[in-house]
Amino acid sequence: MELAKKCFSLLNAEYKFSRVDAKKFDVFVSTPNGEIWYEYLSSGFKSCLSILFGIIKEIELRMPDEECLAQHFDGIVLIDELEMHLHPEWQSKIVSVLRDTFPATQFIVTTHSPHIIQNAEPNQIIALGTDSNGYTYVRELPSNEFGYTGWTLDEVLKDVMGMEDTRSQKLQSMLAAFDQAIDEENKIEAERIYKELDRALHPANVLRKMLSIDLSSVIEEGSK
Repeated sequence: MELAKKCFSLLNAEYKFSRVDAKKFDVFVSTPNGEIWYEYLSSGFKSCLSILFGIIKEIELRMPDEECLAQHFDGIVLIDELEMHLHPEWQSKIVSVLRDTFPATQFIVTTHSPHIIQNAEPNQIIALGTDSNGYTYVRELPSNEFGYTGWTLDEVLKDVMGMEDTRSQKLQSMLAAFDQAIDEENKIEAERIYKELDRALHPANVLRKMLSIDLSSVIEEGSK
């Protein structure tokens, strides 16, 4: 019970378990803005609590005779798709929360979340692939003493998770059409697609400058 109460603060240091209304079975949580009902917590916060509470319950209820406390459990816990129903911000936190809550436990987790991979410890990631015969094998991954903490999500998606291109299919098609217009020195078509790309791309995307240079070369060539 004490560990379950502590879970609130493990997820957010400013949040604490407050009390239970015995008549209505309502749980209250202390926050910087005052006491609130458990139901008023964000869905991500409650999802993380559900994971932690579920592990505590399984450990302590399955082994009551051994008086095993969850925080001292030194066994193995399997979790499939840890990131399910979690906002990316919570995905980046949940691994460290599990480590802090159950320091003696070994977790084996499956995930498709670059946020979870990015926050894992060095040598904790095992990437699986499928060969031409349909057999599963362990892919070799680049690694160092910092794991992937210094990698961007884009780099994790490509070089760890094997995603060939992190851009949308629509953007890839637009870029291919732009390149074709440039190769054919079709100034009108290149300008049209460039305007679409200019509206579609993130304001700080470095592609903007590169596309502008490519377009300028076609315009200059056409003016000769």
